[in-house]
Amino acid sequence: MKCFIRFCGPITASEARRRNGLAWFFVFQDTCPISFNVPVAVLPSPAQIFRNLNEPVIPQPVDAEGKRILHSLRLSRMLVPVLIGVAAVAYLFYRQFDPEAFRSIQWSATAFFWIGLAVLLLVLRHVFISFRLYTITRGYFSFRKCLQLIVLWEFSGALTPTSKGGPVVMLFVLTQEKLPAGRTAAAVFYAMICDSGFFVLTLPLLLLAYGPIMLYPGMDSYHDERLASGAFFMTYAVMLTYWLTLVFLLMIRPGYARIVLFWLASRPWLRRWSSKFQRLGQEFERAAGEIRMQDWRYHVKVVLSTLGSWTSKFILINALIIAIMPAIPLDGATQAFIYARLVAMFTIMTFSPTPGGAGLAEVALASFISDFVPQGLGLIVALLWRGMAFYGYLLLGAFIVPGWVAKQYRGRGRELQPNS
Repeated sequence: MKCFIRFCGPITASEARRRNGLAWFFVFQDTCPISFNVPVAVLPSPAQIFRNLNEPVIPQPVDAEGKRILHSLRLSRMLVPVLIGVAAVAYLFYRQFDPEAFRSIQWSATAFFWIGLAVLLLVLRHVFISFRLYTITRGYFSFRKCLQLIVLWEFSGALTPTSKGGPVVMLFVLTQEKLPAGRTAAAVFYAMICDSGFFVLTLPLLLLAYGPIMLYPGMDSYHDERLASGAFFMTYAVMLTYWLTLVFLLMIRPGYARIVLFWLASRPWLRRWSSKFQRLGQEFERAAGEIRMQDWRYHVKVVLSTLGSWTSKFILINALIIAIMPAIPLDGATQAFIYARLVAMFTIMTFSPTPGGAGLAEVALASFISDFVPQGLGLIVALLWRGMAFYGYLLLGAFIVPGWVAKQYRGRGRELQPNS
């Protein structure tokens, strides 16, 4: 049987604590003249809520994992994705380059207009992602700082396989920037939910609208045995499972994450990773608490900025295709179909084994748009796209990341000396 106690009139933070935390939200203000009913055994203690959500993260001496992350941001690691990308481009030039088709490109004012629009869309995408970070952190950083932090995020993603690296690095970066613990976890996990949710929820609608031809040129059946069909459905199944797990653990039953991860940490055969499991359980708990505290406006802003960032990323490629192939129809139906094809392509590339999808992305784009752009010209579209959206972030990161890493070294002295 639940017992309810009625409080009337002002109550101080110390009184709320003395009464076993029955009105935990009073810890955020000195007094509150509100009258309300509260179940005795449901609410957590004030100390727990305050500690988990609003206590600033004071960066401690960086452990081995932190040193590894900082070491992974060194500029010498740019060589790997660059070399893979160059090798892929060389392969495409050898197999597909057509001098006659290249000479047929009309480098007119119209072509440069569409290329300029693509650059503008790239900037707009960056603004959308930065605004999402600004919203999730509830204005803890200035918008300018968010723009810089997203460069760090994209740079780390370009140096690691697309299935790992970026979120882990960003969790570390935000912690070092002294963001409160709850907002740090929410910034990473909620972003992962939104990004995965975009594909999980959008793809079924697009498949219903366009059918199997959306997945790859010439595909007329979902039973097609070519790589695109099998890779698409396998990747989508993994992505759906991953997304549902995150939603369940963060939105529906956040307490289960801590229980399961702490149970895993106690298993003898997983003892090596016990501290990581425990830390992840704590991060899930903090993220869930932070997200549940927000009103509907917060969630609308996060969702809309996610939609804006992904839509800008895909339409950017549409603009480059139009720049190289001005004869392509500009009607909404054709461009929407190309957009859908690109969503399918990115789904298949989700778990790319190469850093930032280097090499795979160039080859994939030329193949996926081959029914709209001849192979010789598809190579040019791929080069323009990767030059802007991938190598552009590597270049920006080369200017921003060294200063940020050096700041971490200066702030913590010998504890962070690189292991090189």
